[in-house]
Amino acid sequence: MIAHAELDALISRAAFRDWQSDLIYQGKRYRSQSEEDRAVIQRETAQRQQVLADAIARGPHAVRDYLCNITSRSKAFALLNELPALPCPLTEAEMAQTTFHVDREVSSVLDDWGITPMLAGESSFWALCHARWIGEGMFPDGVARVFAGGDKTASDTEAMTRTFLRRVCGLPVERGNTSVITNCVLSAAWWRFRLAKEVSDTLANEGEALGVAEAHRVLQGSVIWETFVMNMIRRLASLNSPRARAAVVLALHEHSRSDRGRSVPREVVTGCMQKVAQLGDRFSFALVDWTQLAETALGALNNEVQEPAT
Repeated sequence: MIAHAELDALISRAAFRDWQSDLIYQGKRYRSQSEEDRAVIQRETAQRQQVLADAIARGPHAVRDYLCNITSRSKAFALLNELPALPCPLTEAEMAQTTFHVDREVSSVLDDWGITPMLAGESSFWALCHARWIGEGMFPDGVARVFAGGDKTASDTEAMTRTFLRRVCGLPVERGNTSVITNCVLSAAWWRFRLAKEVSDTLANEGEALGVAEAHRVLQGSVIWETFVMNMIRRLASLNSPRARAAVVLALHEHSRSDRGRSVPREVVTGCMQKVAQLGDRFSFALVDWTQLAETALGALNNEVQEPAT
């Protein structure tokens, strides 16, 4: 397997961000420049986007070559066979909303290969993985449909490029470092299954019964998943405690059962997470009584649903 240091030597984080920045037009970066200079930058960006669009049109091998050209092509090609394989081909529908089965199988292969959270947080790692997977024909519905928006972006290379980058490796230059965990489909699959397993194991230690599949079902919707990731990484660092996360997932599961599976709005989930996080402001979550933790999460969720914030 490839180590994090080897990946960074092949594609440094700075070089990868520069590559992404050159592929999209970020108007806010050029506000201080003249209109003429901005027009030149837009034309150059459009030309680079067209190179990607042409590769997508030519098919999987061309896209593989394109992604390997992020860095030294010969080094990237030599590396591809060292990266994890996919267990089976995935359709457009499966990639639009990966199931528990897909997340479990993808996670099993990646874990057996030796993936680490440090590697899984790097956009460049997922870009090279997709170079292998796309090149091996693992997406039979075609790169354009699965990764680039299909007919929706066919006449808009800017939208096509942004969609492709989000789904293949995340788009941190525009959407922050959480993008690789929320926007890159197969990265999200690995992280989501990992969290579902952690939640199930944590709850078992507290005398609660929630299987990995049930925990995964709570986290599967894009709104819940994005809300979890954003709060854990950017806003509520205390929710990186496994007990705190488990309490929120259990509350969401119990609320779903009592409310016939109706979806919970993003702001309600955030409010629940904030209430739980407050318990960790003065004490370690390891010292908070489990009953208090679980009741706080469920109580906050029920109150937010009954009396939504204005």
